[in-house]
Amino acid sequence: MLDPVTKGYLTRRPDAAAISLLRLEDRDLQGIFEAMPRSVAANVLEHMPAASASRCLVNLSNKTISEILAHMPIPACVAVLRQMHHEQVKELLERMPRARAVRIRLGLRYSETVVGAYVDANVITFTPEQRVSEALRQFRQEGQYTRHIIYVLDQQRKLAGQAHLDDLVSARDRSIIRRIMRPVPAELNTRATLQSVAKHPAWLTNDSLPVTNRNDVYQGVLWRDKVMQKDQQLINTVTEHNELESTRAELANIFWMAVGALFVGGTAPSESKEEQD
Repeated sequence: MLDPVTKGYLTRRPDAAAISLLRLEDRDLQGIFEAMPRSVAANVLEHMPAASASRCLVNLSNKTISEILAHMPIPACVAVLRQMHHEQVKELLERMPRARAVRIRLGLRYSETVVGAYVDANVITFTPEQRVSEALRQFRQEGQYTRHIIYVLDQQRKLAGQAHLDDLVSARDRSIIRRIMRPVPAELNTRATLQSVAKHPAWLTNDSLPVTNRNDVYQGVLWRDKVMQKDQQLINTVTEHNELESTRAELANIFWMAVGALFVGGTAPSESKEEQD
């Protein structure tokens, strides 16, 4: 059981707590994550790289791990599960609610380099015929899962438009969403690479973009900060790889120069001796 001060710190400063916790030994990590409320633990893990989050969970029981992962957004959950052994992932998914397990399995099907692996399906959507008063009530109930843009879907779950929170607040209660919704500036495909969408001009005005599958059916949203974060990770990986290759090339050049010097050094005395003779 955590004391109130520690619990308050973990709850209010999950980013700072994540950095502090990674300095602990595995045994201490196990104890504190077992004592944390599951929702708090999930929030702290979201502020860690996936490999580090997996390290914090590795010594916990599968029951505890599944309870913590149940509170994490699907993309973050998928990223952590990618770090675990296949058999453990299979057991963890069996412990989760069916609907959530299906979403996670779908995310795991995609490569880490494509949009589909990072889709957040846990956001609210509206319908074109929904009244503004009903939409605002829905937003108040579930607003923590979205931001100022909400996507509007037709009966086939295809994109009909998007609604801005500012427009909702200023519209008449009995007005319908169709009258205030705007066109969607862009939609992404689940199979598109993150690198290809990272520089999309729509990110200048949208904090999220809708994602559809090959049948144009809405799958969820891709958040701008997720793209920028992943894009930076890819850039760092490429940079590290290039630096490593450059170092190897330089070492190879030094090696062959040294070998060449040995050959030159070996022939030089003979030439000097011949000259003396």
